[in-house]
This record gives sequence, structure tokens and C-alpha cells, in this order.
Amino acid sequence: MKNSYKILIVSFIIFSFFGTSSAKALINSDFTNHQAPSSYCYPQEFDKLVMDLTIPSGRNGEDKLLAIALENIGTAKDFYDIERFKLWKDDDTPGFQGLEKDKELGTFTFNGLNNNWYLDNLEELVSLEGLRIFVSVEIWKHATANRSIQLRIPILYDENSNGDFDIGDLGIFMESKNNGPSDEAIVNSYSQTIRDFVIDNLAPKTVITEPENNSIIDTENYTIKGVARDQGGSTPSWVKIGINNVWYEVDSTSSNYGTWEYQWQDITEGDYILKTKSADWLNNTETDGDSITVEVNFPELVIEGCIDSNALNYNPEATRDDGSCEYPPIDEEEEEEEEEEEKPISEMNEQELKAKIKEVQQMIIELLNQLIILIQSQISQL
Repeated sequence: MKNSYKILIVSFIIFSFFGTSSAKALINSDFTNHQAPSSYCYPQEFDKLVMDLTIPSGRNGEDKLLAIALENIGTAKDFYDIERFKLWKDDDTPGFQGLEKDKELGTFTFNGLNNNWYLDNLEELVSLEGLRIFVSVEIWKHATANRSIQLRIPILYDENSNGDFDIGDLGIFMESKNNGPSDEAIVNSYSQTIRDFVIDNLAPKTVITEPENNSIIDTENYTIKGVARDQGGSTPSWVKIGINNVWYEVDSTSSNYGTWEYQWQDITEGDYILKTKSADWLNNTETDGDSITVEVNFPELVIEGCIDSNALNYNPEATRDDGSCEYPPIDEEEEEEEEEEEKPISEMNEQELKAKIKEVQQMIIELLNQLIILIQSQISQL
């Protein structure tokens, strides 16, 4: 009987321990669905938003997003009309900007057996305030017009019931194993419709990557860097940088201006607005490219050390450890020599007189030479 009680007590302790640390599945209402708006998607267009969601932390503190598996419930065919989905983390001004503005977390893989798209091995931190993510779509060149994309994250399906993501599982998987949604799917309320065109009429997109918006530049020369990508199937033919509405050609540092830079030189202090624009080979021109504001402010020159008021020269070795100044003592013998007056002729001895006569003779010779040069110069002008 006693042994039975012991078993029951041990079982209760084990159950209590694991019960308090066990995962609690997230439900639909724990997520914030910001709803990607209705829009048109064109072949080979990118940065088209199809889902906008804030994922909560699965524990009382930091968590990690490990995997997402989602589905398209629109009429567009996976891997025929839809080329890829990309996952982004909000990493600039709030809301989706895409290319080089938000943080790209990865590209989803299509699972043909289950007709879903998944992205795993993420390990993206989720704070107590949550993690805002975006999903964007890119369309195949020969996609069928008027088909639609509408994303949903299905009800949690964990085939092994182990809390870990395996190919074929559905939903959102967290490090805390508080996965979800466990009650109903998260569905974007709006759909995006595929449109076709006879001739590409989409302009490229350019982004400044360095410097960042609202940064301070403290040098007279700076290398502005950026990226460019065309939409619609062509490639950028040129990219320009505007500095306070004065436009300059940039240098391509990879094929088709995939990356580019501009050597900004002889900069003066002040506030600047940097803009970009570009065009593809079909003359589709980007009218409003990336725009950022920077301040150029050179640091004040700080001289460490002391100024020797006697010599009027910078003397860095004249600084004491406490920061005060001391100056090397003036050599009294040198000062006496400099201030010593010349001896009168009447007091000179024979040797000193001879030296003085020689000095005067040398001065007379130099004066005569100067006089001859002056006379020759005047004669040549007659």
C-alpha cells in the first residue's frame, strides 16, 4: 500500500513538473492579421505583398520563430503561375518596403505532395511585443491572367505531435513549442489578381543601402552604395543618384546595376536629400525611387597638448598628466647670447678689429655686386 502511495506521489510530481512547462498552442486571436490589400500582380514583378502578420511570443519573454508552412487558396497554380514566396521581417519604417529595406528571412519551398509552401530553420527572435512578418509573391513570366493569390496559414498540423516541424506539417512552429494556430486558419481577407501585358511597362526599382536614412556623414568624401532590380523581365540600363536634385550617373559594380556606387567627393557641411531613379532597356523610367535624408557634419578639431606662447608652436610634449601645461625652461645662456650687445670698436683688441674690418669689406663687396646688377638692369631697359 505504501509503495502505491509512493508511485502516486512520484507520478504527481512528474506530471506537475512537465505540466507547468508544457507548451500551450497559440490560437487565431493571438496573431494580429494586418491584411495585405487587394492588388494586381504582373509577370516577373517582385515585392508584391500577400500577407502581413504579427506573430506573438509563445512564452512570457523571448521566443524564436522556427518554421512556417502556408497555402494559396486562390486560383493561381503553385509553381505554374506562382514562381516563389518570400518571407520578410519588418526592419525599416513600419510596413512593407521589401528590397534591401526589410530583412529578407528566406524563400519558401514548394511541397508538391501536400500543395503547400514551407520555410524552416529560421530561428528568428520573437520579442514579448511580437514579430511582424510579411510574405511577398513573384509571378512566372508566362502566368495565366485573372488567376488569384490568397494566402492562409492552415490550422496547426503536427503529424508526429512532437512540437517540431517536419515536411508535411502545417502552421507556425516556435522554439517554445507553443505552435499554432490551433483553432482556425489565419486567412488574408483580400486576394491579389494576376494581370498580363503585351509589352513590359514596369520600371526598375532602386534602393540606397549606404548611408542609411537620417545618418550623419563626417568626411569630405563618401561612397554611396545601392542596389537595382528591374520588374517585368528587362534589366536596368542606367541608374542615377540625385543629391539635392542635382543628378549624377552611378557606377555599376555588378551585372546590370545589381549593385552600384557613387563616389561623393568634396562634400560641404549641411543637410542633403539623396534620391535615386533608373530606367530599363525599354525606357520604362522610375520616377520616384528611393529617398533618404543625411546630415554632413565634420567633427571639431580638438588639439591635445599645449601651445608654447614663447615659441608660438604646438608643443604636444608640454602637457602634464593632469592636463595642465608646462613649458620647457628657456636656456639662460642662449638668451644671454641673443641679448648680448656688440662690443664698441674702441674696446676691441687687434684680432677683433681685423675680424670686424673683414666683415665690413665683405659687406662692401656684396653692396657693390648688387649695385652692378641694378645698373645692368637699367641699361638693358634703355
